[in-house]
Amino acid sequence: MSSKKIILQISCPDKSGLIAAFTQGIAQSGANILDLTQHTAKDINKFFMRAFVECEADAVPKIKELFSRMENEKSLQWQLYDAQHKTKLALFGSTTNHCIYELLLSHEDGVLPCEFTCIVSNHTALEPIARAFNLPFFLVPSDIPKPLQEEKFNDILRASQTEGVVLARYMQILSEKFTDKWKYRIINIHHGFLPAFKGAKPYHQAWAKGVKLIGATAHFATADLDQGPIIWQSVQQVADTGSIEQFIQIGKEVEKRTLLNAVKLYLERRVFLYDERTFIL
Repeated sequence: MSSKKIILQISCPDKSGLIAAFTQGIAQSGANILDLTQHTAKDINKFFMRAFVECEADAVPKIKELFSRMENEKSLQWQLYDAQHKTKLALFGSTTNHCIYELLLSHEDGVLPCEFTCIVSNHTALEPIARAFNLPFFLVPSDIPKPLQEEKFNDILRASQTEGVVLARYMQILSEKFTDKWKYRIINIHHGFLPAFKGAKPYHQAWAKGVKLIGATAHFATADLDQGPIIWQSVQQVADTGSIEQFIQIGKEVEKRTLLNAVKLYLERRVFLYDERTFIL
């Protein structure tokens, strides 16, 4: 019988004996735990656990039955994922290409367990990248009404069987209707100066104020602009002697590694959510 690798995500109110109950149940189902991470958030009395499990295919229904039985008893929320499934992601971008290149090259190197379905943009600048990586390219101009624009997005995503979206420096605001439809399935990246340096040329503003750290934040996109649950953040010290051009280049490097790490965490099912708060296991 074929071997399966699965990821189990668990969250429930904290109490004594949870780890023992869950791990014993998995073992009794005939599965072997390859990796296990757990955390208890004392301030909200919440227990989180991620288990990476190997088993024969006939053990999967047993694991599902076990955790279904425990739902009421332990107020349990749980999800079982096929670790060998390649999540289908669409890339949205505008004119800058550093984040998209980082994701595509990392995927080619086997860093990201996913399949990129297409590149969607409001400009033609990214079309050569799509051709270079043998991806469909879709131009959806931003000068058409937003409902029509997002209807086209949904048509593209549905036709390509896309499961999630990465906004790789896509410089357009998405509507509440769209972000709600794709809730917790859209990952965005922005520079870490917000909200101190909003608007045009944030790196120029930061340089003029003598900023000592450049940062970036990757988060789930919501209708509340740049305020969604945070997945990952990074910072980089900068010298006062640096030029604006150096600030911009450092900022690109920080954005690339932050977005890459966030997408990887998402694909590996390491992101847990509780009331818009994230826990990374």
